[in-house]
Amino acid sequence: MEAFSIPRLDTEVGLIRADGAWDPLTADIQFAELAMMSTDGWVDVTFWLSEQEHEGRVAAVVSAAKHYLLGQ
Repeated sequence: MEAFSIPRLDTEVGLIRADGAWDPLTADIQFAELAMMSTDGWVDVTFWLSEQEHEGRVAAVVSAAKHYLLGQ
């Protein structure tokens, strides 16, 4: 697994900042931290990873992160 940090990721759920690790061979992603841009700046949304009601949002972030990381 390789560490990554994406400072600004445009997703379906908004502008996200993400840190974590990924495997470039399998494109498996594990997030350590997620933050979303709000009107007051970056808001920690790492809790999305542990709550089932946010799995759609996490899926959108995973998809955008894979696209970002594979396009590098």
